[in-house]
Amino acid sequence: MSTTADKRYDVLVVGGGPAGLAAATTAAGLGLDAGLVDERPTLGGQIYKQPGPGFVVKDPVRLGRDHLRGRELIDQAEASGAELMTLTSAVAIRDDEVVLVPEGGHARTVSAGRLVVAPGAHDRPVVFPGWTLPGVLTAGAAQTIVKTQRVLPGERLVFAGSGPLALAFPAQLHHYGADVIVALEAGPGPGPRDVLGLLKASRGNTALLRDAVSYRSQLLRARVPLRYGRIVVRAEGEGRVERVVHAAVDRDWRVVPGTEEQLEADTLCVGYGFVPSVELLRLAGCSFRYEEDLGGPVVVVDEWLRTTTPGISAAGDGAGIAGALVAVDEGRLAALGAALDLEALTPSEAQRQARPVRARLARKAAFRKALRRLHAIGPGVYELATDDTVVCRCEEVTRGEIEAASEDTADLNVVKSLTRAGMGLCQGKTCQRQVAATIAARHGIPIGSVPAATPRFPVRPVPMGAIADPSIEDDGLFY
Repeated sequence: MSTTADKRYDVLVVGGGPAGLAAATTAAGLGLDAGLVDERPTLGGQIYKQPGPGFVVKDPVRLGRDHLRGRELIDQAEASGAELMTLTSAVAIRDDEVVLVPEGGHARTVSAGRLVVAPGAHDRPVVFPGWTLPGVLTAGAAQTIVKTQRVLPGERLVFAGSGPLALAFPAQLHHYGADVIVALEAGPGPGPRDVLGLLKASRGNTALLRDAVSYRSQLLRARVPLRYGRIVVRAEGEGRVERVVHAAVDRDWRVVPGTEEQLEADTLCVGYGFVPSVELLRLAGCSFRYEEDLGGPVVVVDEWLRTTTPGISAAGDGAGIAGALVAVDEGRLAALGAALDLEALTPSEAQRQARPVRARLARKAAFRKALRRLHAIGPGVYELATDDTVVCRCEEVTRGEIEAASEDTADLNVVKSLTRAGMGLCQGKTCQRQVAATIAARHGIPIGSVPAATPRFPVRPVPMGAIADPSIEDDGLFY
């Protein structure tokens, strides 16, 4: 692998979702040489995911608001002059350099005056008996199937989750033609105080309120029941999902005995929120704090979204789950901060341009605060697995095995070494939080006090040949 940077950008953005697109567009608009990389074939990220290559969209309006919002951001980025590189993974950060691996190509190193890391997030894994059955899929996976391939994930679908997704995604699936038989929301239903709080925080957030009302209306018209305070207990079936069992939960999302109900279904879509994708930021040595309602590990940033590692900023859901609209403004703010550091803007001009962005972010923060009681993640979400439930799907490690390995240690790295949990293809993205929760419960400590596993290069799965040094000759030693 080359140790000399192939190219230098003023600003390099990692991630092609709302935050990354906004950051690249803003940086290029300020006259900076900006580049953006994303591992997917199309830009837009998870929420604004676009149809895959080869699809022709004849009527964009029929694909919904998310498609239109994403398309607008992509069009702005394409017109900005920023270099947009898809199918390219960022696998390591070292000082001001980033190692990039294009699909089917060899690793190369680029450098930048400032890095804006906007890696987005992935679905919060929830482990329960039967979660590995075919037919159980996350909201993100279902969105990928529906939005990019135009394929419905099943015929009789149960949605279980919490937060805005519990309204939005069942409505979207029904719009695409899915038979959604019920939507289960683990959190409580809104009461008069919640409604009053949302109305007080509505300034600048009317679009969010309109979306929520629209989604709720769609569910009502479709006669899709929305049941609050219920969580999936297990999925059952021979070879695939045939039944979904759910139960009532208390305020901590712990199951209330004697409240189980069973539904016949062939698909279970699970959407309990998201977890920031922080692998690159951890590899870069950034500091973190833990906040469950923002997805868990949240990178520490200053007023310009600079991390504690010099030259690196973080924006969007990869810096704490707050939604696509917040991500857009965080991308803009991070780019303004980078321009300030590179002296492309004076301090007064940077502050002037940032003022309306900060005002919008403050209003979104007030709205999230008003929603906190309804969408707070309960610790019971980590208590659904039984001893024989597989926690690490890649290595087929059960909760009981993790319990046994953590008897004498609270070090996740030790448990990983003893059980191989987290050593598979996903590198712990799916299981690490559940492993940490199991360790925390075993030792009576907060989950946030269990350090994450040591980050390793490459942070994304890439072929060994893509990162090998091509100058080393075989001489018949390797087969």
